[in-house]
Amino acid sequence: MKITIKIKAILLISLITFCYGQDTDSSVLYQKAINTIDGDKALEMYEQIIQLNDNSDYYWLSILKKAELSYAIGSYIQSSKLLKQFNVNAPSHLVTDISKGLLYKALTAAGEIKTAKEYQKKLNKPIINQKKVQSNKTWFIQFGAFENKENAITLKNALNETGILDIAVTQAFNRGKMTYYVRSKGFKSYASASKRATQLKRYDSTFAIVGY
Repeated sequence: MKITIKIKAILLISLITFCYGQDTDSSVLYQKAINTIDGDKALEMYEQIIQLNDNSDYYWLSILKKAELSYAIGSYIQSSKLLKQFNVNAPSHLVTDISKGLLYKALTAAGEIKTAKEYQKKLNKPIINQKKVQSNKTWFIQFGAFENKENAITLKNALNETGILDIAVTQAFNRGKMTYYVRSKGFKSYASASKRATQLKRYDSTFAIVGY
């Protein structure tokens, strides 16, 4: 899909402006990780987000990315272990047919064909989201977090071209730096944001749900 390729290309622009510091904001770290072409550096950042253990969408997406990297280098047992965790426990709007399919492939490649069939049956059932959320927050669908405003605006415009119109660039002073976020309008509940996120799956965009 040309639009998807374009968005991914735009995200790579931020390699010029991002520095690999000790920033512990999971959204910024995740954006840096998906922008780097160095697999080892990306893996380090995903692991750093996982160690934060904040149960955010970025935590779960980092587990998925780590699983994908493990699969790519042939570590099928490690990949399947992470994919089990992701597909069973991650928020439902993050779980896709692709993530499920990768689990089946990893299990099969690891010689666990019977287990793969068991998970196919298990994951075809509705996934119960066990994530506890606070009702007094405002929730947003976040597409990116940048240290450069122009990159944020470029991503927003590219997303607009795909038909995602209800988004804006907001800014906040974060750990001594100004950070620019590409986000949707605010939702009064996590359930409302999750419903909208599920609708956005068809755009093949990387995003997370955040609450403040």
